[in-house]
Amino acid sequence: MKILHITDIHAELPPERTNPGMGLVLDRGRAIVRSEAPDYVLVTGDLTTRGSSDMDELELARQWLDSLGAPYLAIAGNHDLGANARRGEQYPELERHDPRPLADTHFGRVFGPDALITCDFGPLLTIGLSLRAGDPDGVLPKLIGLLDRAAKPVALFGHYPLVSTRETGVLSRFGAGDFIPDLVEPLVQIIRAHPMVKAYLAGHVHAVSARPITAGCLQLTAGGFGPGASAYRVYDLSPGRLGYTTRLGAGPLGFWERLVPSEGPFPVDYHLGAAAERVGALDLTRDA
Repeated sequence: MKILHITDIHAELPPERTNPGMGLVLDRGRAIVRSEAPDYVLVTGDLTTRGSSDMDELELARQWLDSLGAPYLAIAGNHDLGANARRGEQYPELERHDPRPLADTHFGRVFGPDALITCDFGPLLTIGLSLRAGDPDGVLPKLIGLLDRAAKPVALFGHYPLVSTRETGVLSRFGAGDFIPDLVEPLVQIIRAHPMVKAYLAGHVHAVSARPITAGCLQLTAGGFGPGASAYRVYDLSPGRLGYTTRLGAGPLGFWERLVPSEGPFPVDYHLGAAAERVGALDLTRDA
């Protein structure tokens, strides 16, 4: 089975104020995804730039995803579903905070009411998590229940990385901590208590990385498919094995030099990862 992992699309209604030219990038990106002919696509959040405050932008993202020619599962990022009230006050347009149940939010009305979604891929159970600080949607208790009953290897996918994606620079500081600070350690503890969780797929950082969360669970981030660093993961799933490779999208290969020019220029590997992070395989056997 061939599964694509894309993230941080940042679809934006015209005029594209934050990422000019994103519509053209995503038009080319659509062709790339369709040429891969995947069996499934996993999308780890930030489908939009202003979807939390403008539901039409989420509708635009859904139209793009529907045009890929493959079934997909999508969870929310902080731009689609504001992560907490403090950031909502700081960025009311980009990360609007909506304290209502997910079903009543812009994201829930466009992509469905469930903050926890699942799909059984045969050798692997996948579980997607749309998380907000305080866990108002009760995602973690539901996740524990699912994992307690799981009889096969599991891959979780969410927007926010649980461990740092780089040792230095902006990515040594930028992650989940400013968004869902109260959920990171509890989620790590859940993974630690359930050794059938073999992978945690994430986005948010606009960089390709592969970092262990526990001895048996690897965190895999993909690049920002829209604004960069434009890369995506291809997973080859077979019984007992999940292989992964990294391929380039249609957008720019950098990202962070635009946001923190004082720390740039960044080498290519800072965004796209070292060779060992781009290609590899996970043993999905229960006793690995």
